Parts: sequence; structure tokens; C-alpha cells
Amino acid sequence: MREIHVIGDVPGQGGTTPLTDEEERRCRAVFAAEIGARLAGSGRTTFPAHTPEERVRLFAVARLIEERTGRRIEAVPVDIVSMRFTVLDAGADPAAGPPTGP
Repeated sequence: MREIHVIGDVPGQGGTTPLTDEEERRCRAVFAAEIGARLAGSGRTTFPAHTPEERVRLFAVARLIEERTGRRIEAVPVDIVSMRFTVLDAGADPAAGPPTGP
């Protein structure tokens, strides 16, 4: 005999839950650290982005990584669920740190 379970909707499912300013700052910092570490290893990576809000957040994360590293970072949607990040310093070693010069 099979058991049948009634499964209802999860409250709040499908809607967005706005983050406080502090939560947003922390989220971006964690994403920047994760994506930045991946970029340091290979110069490019993909990261999930399932909603328009996540894509906006990830564009801001790319700018944050640029500020921290001094390197140009491209963030582009790959498909409906992910974004690609690429270090645009052609021929540069992404692990070398920020560029130095005049």
C-alpha cells in the first residue's frame, strides 16, 4: 500500500524576500570572495543567477571585485540560470594582484 502525502505551497515561495542593507552587503561580500577566488585560479568562472535580482546583485559583485583587484571584470548572462565572469586583462596572470604603474 502506498502512502499519499498532501504537499502544500511553501509560504513565500515564488516571491522575493528583500534583504536588509546589511544582509545585502554581506551577501555581496561573500559572493565577491567566492567568485574572486575562482577568477584568481582560472581567469573565468560561472555562477548561478536564477532571478533578475540575483543578476543585478552579481553585476554589482563584478564591480566590487574590480575595486578590490584593480582588474576589469566582465559579467555576462550565459543562460537563464547563470552568469559568466571573466578577467579582461589580456595575457595577465589573474593571481598576480592589481596592476602597478604610473
